[in-house]
Amino acid sequence: MLEAYDPAMIRNVEHLLFIVYLLAGPLAWAFFVFSITIGRHKMMLLKPGRKLPANPPKVTVLVPAKDEGQRIRSCLQSILDQNYPDFNLIAIDDRSTDETGKVMDEMAETNPRMQVLHIQDGTLGEGWTGKNNALWTGAKYAQGAWLCFVDSDVLLEPDALHQTVSIAEGRHYDLVTLLPRLECHTIWESTVIPLAGAAASAMYLIALSNNNRLKKIAFANGQYLLIRRTAYDAFGGHEAVKDRYCEDVEIAHLVKQLGFRPRVSWGNAVCSVRMYSSLKSIIRGWSRIYYAARVGSPWRTLAALSFVVICCFSWFAAMAYGLLRVSDVGLTGERWLTAATVHVGIMLAGLGCIYRWSGNSPLNALSFPVSLVILVIIQIKAIVMCYTKKVEWRGTSYQHQMRQKSSAPF
Repeated sequence: MLEAYDPAMIRNVEHLLFIVYLLAGPLAWAFFVFSITIGRHKMMLLKPGRKLPANPPKVTVLVPAKDEGQRIRSCLQSILDQNYPDFNLIAIDDRSTDETGKVMDEMAETNPRMQVLHIQDGTLGEGWTGKNNALWTGAKYAQGAWLCFVDSDVLLEPDALHQTVSIAEGRHYDLVTLLPRLECHTIWESTVIPLAGAAASAMYLIALSNNNRLKKIAFANGQYLLIRRTAYDAFGGHEAVKDRYCEDVEIAHLVKQLGFRPRVSWGNAVCSVRMYSSLKSIIRGWSRIYYAARVGSPWRTLAALSFVVICCFSWFAAMAYGLLRVSDVGLTGERWLTAATVHVGIMLAGLGCIYRWSGNSPLNALSFPVSLVILVIIQIKAIVMCYTKKVEWRGTSYQHQMRQKSSAPF
């Protein structure tokens, strides 16, 4: 077929396609790997042994939980075991139908630092998400100069509060949020979740959120979010973000807009989280995150989807074309095969780093033909959600549309 056309035209078209492939494949991945490496370095903020102020401020830790009976005891115990000198714990039972509330009450009986609040079913106000309502309710009882929001599927090391408060006080930060180590027990968790997290980091430019001058770029992770009480009250607390499914990201934006100083840090050494336990829950959970983090806007998810399809899957096309042309005169096939080999090598190196940084085996990078397909499914589902506005989260179905602007009092 190719011999039926002008050979010079074919060479020119093929040369142009090869340059496009180099830019969209190997070079795009090289830039991506360089960027995430630099970004991670900028977010390595925690250091063990950092000293607290002479009179450490009181911290109130707030943990909302809905139907977390199997894990809530471990989460709460890891908080009660903190070596921080002055803190209390408020556990909020958010309409649970299992033994979550009972476990909380039992633990509170023997731990004077712990208080339990129960939110009854049918009391969730219109336009509120359950988590935001629970934390807003708990914050009313908080006594600390710092509030620390911790998700019920997170486990803390004993010095988590010590390290985060010490850096916040020492460097005059107003919000410190952590990216935990990912606790994975199944093949789907260990191969898909780190990849989905890395995609989110790139989509929302997480590393750049530590730059105070970039007011429009901000990020926070509600799995562990330490915030100064004065900053929390300044933007109106969780009432200002009551309808958000990713309230943590909006909180970071509000804090930054008010001139406070938020910071994102890797927290592998001080906390871990098991986000989802099945492939179905992974797809449902991460699609909700992609949908909600941009308040229902599909454009960044579309950009991420384009990167995966073009910059990742182009390797398969390049390898196949190289094999097709490998016997031709002029080393055409060899050139494509060499570029494809470099491409997949850079991909595996970058993916290996992503898995290792998340606390998983770098050999999981070899699963990329399957894990990237699942990532595409998640992204497509998130884009669909941008149009349907239908969300199911923690056993509650929501259909309200998130406001483009929060109700913060400024």
